[in-house]
Amino acid sequence: MAIVSIKTQQVTFYDADGWILRAPVSTGVKGRETPAGVFALLEKDKDHHSSMYDDAWMPNMQRITWNGIALHGGPLPGYAASHGCVRMPYGFAEKLFDKTRIGMRVIIAPNDAVPVEFSHAALFMPNAQAIAAAPARAETLAREVAEAVRAADVAKNAVTTTMRETALLTASLRKLQSLKRSADAALASAYMALASAKTDQAKARAEGRKQKAAAKATELGTQLDTARADAKSKLDAAAAAKDAAKAAKTKKAATAKAESDAKLAIEPISIYISRATQSLRAAQHA
Repeated sequence: MAIVSIKTQQVTFYDADGWILRAPVSTGVKGRETPAGVFALLEKDKDHHSSMYDDAWMPNMQRITWNGIALHGGPLPGYAASHGCVRMPYGFAEKLFDKTRIGMRVIIAPNDAVPVEFSHAALFMPNAQAIAAAPARAETLAREVAEAVRAADVAKNAVTTTMRETALLTASLRKLQSLKRSADAALASAYMALASAKTDQAKARAEGRKQKAAAKATELGTQLDTARADAKSKLDAAAAAKDAAKAAKTKKAATAKAESDAKLAIEPISIYISRATQSLRAAQHA
């Protein structure tokens, strides 16, 4: 874990045996104070640039909140000078980056604080049965998550395929509709020519023209009916694929959360007790 002391502007990293790394820091100024509490590393970015402060460079960034608080390399004037982040020496931040992991606890304390062993009947007690069962359940859920991810990918690909096929069929349908309108217009024109024909020769030509136009209109009508049926079938398939993809995505999220909860069952709980404010804060992070 890491403990940041706002009072002494110092960060100390601990393993199971005690402190292992220590460095000066620069925390938030008045009005943009670094928040106190128990946090965890949420994200790591070797070459991060701020999206809030004019693309400011924040090398070896290790995020502890989603609203902009992180540990990162930066200038240290010897006092609190950041917008809320915890600046560390550039070299120290780089050295530290590969030693930490997502989920590692970070405690930010107003004053100096050190981890101590303690027990009390009113505090959280481990559930031995749940801890014993958690690894097997986590393994099972990990497999289910992998299957859910694969199913979601298959469903997503199915949506893409059916939408592409539907788009092609819709374009073909529009073309057939245009050809059918032209054929109907040609047939109407042929009927008008036949009605106005005065000689037997003109009537024969008009009749031949009418029969060709009628055959073309009938053929296109049949093609158009078939295309409409196909389009409806594809639209139904696309709707079904979207529903399946939505269900697969929901299952994927639910399974991932269940896996995360199962992992949490075997993670320790961090407790920060402030004698100054007579308050207790507890957090658990995978």
